[in-house]
Amino acid sequence: MKLPKRHLRTLLSFALVMTVTTLFTLRSYAAIETKSDAGNSASAQDCTGTLTIKRGTVTVNGNAAQTGATVMTGSVIATSGSGNAIIDLGAAGRIEVKGNTAVTITCAGGAAHVRTNCSKTEVETKSGQLNVTSPATETIAAGQGKHYNGAMEADLSAGASIEVECEGRKGGGALMVGPGLLGLLALLGVGAAVAAGIAVGNGDTTNSGVLPASPSR
Repeated sequence: MKLPKRHLRTLLSFALVMTVTTLFTLRSYAAIETKSDAGNSASAQDCTGTLTIKRGTVTVNGNAAQTGATVMTGSVIATSGSGNAIIDLGAAGRIEVKGNTAVTITCAGGAAHVRTNCSKTEVETKSGQLNVTSPATETIAAGQGKHYNGAMEADLSAGASIEVECEGRKGGGALMVGPGLLGLLALLGVGAAVAAGIAVGNGDTTNSGVLPASPSR
């Protein structure tokens, strides 16, 4: 069944409106994200660290890493089941990441901040002290350890050394809608508009008023 021409034109108009709206949303999102990144950069001081892999496989921000790699603030370090890695942050401290563990390391106010992504977290302070901010507010002194049911966030005192281990990784988080996804939506909108345009074109050809020639007698 073929739709009337006016319905096809309405569909085409709707597809074009959705495409334009998506593209403007993409630009707005990119602008907001840029401002957010700039703000985060201003508040977080740059504390680079050096990665040492003791054993197993280690990734930094999802990419396979080797000993000597530079770890920037905001990096996610993850180890395999048999992995073990050390991140030396110089004066800011030292973090040892045990097997099957993922941590995010940032710096703010001159202090190193560590956040785990675990179903259960085990942390031990080797030297200095660890100031836990979540899920509880407490201090873990040198020679002490603590278990947490879930993720943990904490600040290292200057020069502190800690060990972190997950007893289970958390599942993936919520869907992040970024420019890539919005670009895909825009592309789908363009495709819909093109398809509707073709349909209109076919409708015009079909209903052009030209009658088929009568067969010769």
